[in-house]
Amino acid sequence: MGWLNRVGRVVRAQINSLISEAEDPEKILEKAVMDMEQELIAMRRALAEAIATQKSTERIVANYQQAAQKWYDRAQLSLHSGNEASAREALMQRQSYQQQAQSLQAQLEEQSKIGSNLKKDLRTLEQKYSEAKAKKNLYIARLRSAQAQQKMHEIAGNLNGASPSSIFERIETKILELEAESELTGASGRDSLEEKFIAIEGKDNKEL
Repeated sequence: MGWLNRVGRVVRAQINSLISEAEDPEKILEKAVMDMEQELIAMRRALAEAIATQKSTERIVANYQQAAQKWYDRAQLSLHSGNEASAREALMQRQSYQQQAQSLQAQLEEQSKIGSNLKKDLRTLEQKYSEAKAKKNLYIARLRSAQAQQKMHEIAGNLNGASPSSIFERIETKILELEAESELTGASGRDSLEEKFIAIEGKDNKEL
């Protein structure tokens, strides 16, 4: 499980880094799942290499065993022929191949154990990856829903703070203010004009 622990540490470190940089939460989720996917690809590659190495070792062991059997058959043939010296040489060759096969057999068992552990870790990581993708989609959907609700609350708050009726009331008040100012200005102009003509008419009457 060392591999999975390392994956978990890497993903957590990157998530913490993204959060500290105040990035988009969707980007955080996408990157976390992407990093896990890359680890999954790397583990599959490592498992493929382990299987290939194991199969190669198995072929070499089988070849050594076949060679040992061949030299054993030759030793038997030499004995039947009464050639004990050749039989002993053949048996020595057989023993050499048997020793090499036994040596590789120990490596083969270790390789088999590594392959089994990698397969187990791979299945666990594949399950975690599937769960992560499902959670990512769920979290993104929840995040977008929360953002949409927040936006609606902001709009509703703005409308509550400035309802249509209050907006129209303020506009009407402004219009009334402008109309009043216009009437005052017009009245002031009429008064000045009236006074001007009254002065003229008064002057004409005096001259008469």
